[in-house]
Amino acid sequence: MSLSKPTTRAELKELCLRKLGAPVIEINVADEQLDDAIEEALSFWQDYHFDATEKIYLKHLITAEDVVRKWIPIPEAILGIVNMLPISETTSTSNMFDLRYQMRLNDLQSFTSVSALSYTMTMQHLSTLELMFSGVPQFRFQRHQDRLYLDFDWAEHLPLGTWVVLECYRRLLPETVTLTGTGAIANTSNVITGTSTVFDSELIVDDYLTINGAETRITGITSATSINVTTTYAATTTGLTMTQGGFSDLWNDRYLIRYTTALIKKVWGNNSKKFSGVQLPGGVTLNGQQIFDEALLEIQGLEEEMQRMNVLPSNLMVG
Repeated sequence: MSLSKPTTRAELKELCLRKLGAPVIEINVADEQLDDAIEEALSFWQDYHFDATEKIYLKHLITAEDVVRKWIPIPEAILGIVNMLPISETTSTSNMFDLRYQMRLNDLQSFTSVSALSYTMTMQHLSTLELMFSGVPQFRFQRHQDRLYLDFDWAEHLPLGTWVVLECYRRLLPETVTLTGTGAIANTSNVITGTSTVFDSELIVDDYLTINGAETRITGITSATSINVTTTYAATTTGLTMTQGGFSDLWNDRYLIRYTTALIKKVWGNNSKKFSGVQLPGGVTLNGQQIFDEALLEIQGLEEEMQRMNVLPSNLMVG
């Protein structure tokens, strides 16, 4: 891989330091400070830049625990929930006594010879009636709580086994993450049981998980300590370490590189200005205050650019 196209955290550090003058100039920043700057840059980038997120439809199966506490756990990777798909019997086509089912059953076969205008107008009218009498599902979400509160009658609208589908945005991870706790699998089973795990906070249905060096897809999350996967395992194993792969190409994002470099420059200037006026070997005097001030201007410009050009949709956090 090219030195100017990082694919790991270490390569990003090296590139940012080179942009500041290393190895010609010694950049007086500790490795821990470099990691702090990268984490700060990632956090800001993931919050606002469209290249750091992806739109997904999050599926959740209502459990007895959900009904008792009146909220649904949301994974930490979710930044915001835009919409909740309607939960209504009138939208179901599996019930043969449903009005829409009967219309499709009797009218769909004639669509090849007659206009679909009448059908379309009728469906729009039904949608209007549904909106008047059923309304739009009301929900509240605050991402630091990792909870989705649904403000309607759970007994009527959310019986056990109901699927809730949410339109939301999740942040993308650039590196492999090791999950909390350990997992155990039983012979001829596709269920992974966790010890000290938080599956409902760390994982999303349809994500891929690596166990014993093999990748498997998550088909269901039943609790914080139990998930279903596509793989059926042939032997009982305990104490498994589980990892989730990231997308290494994210390290090569142009904005992330520029913003991280500016943050490192700020730390470098802050470290150096404490020795203002001290003469270095060769008679050179380092102006730490100037480096610090330049970094602040660069950071301000980059953050204004983010808000002006790359910000996510304004309805992202609606709930």
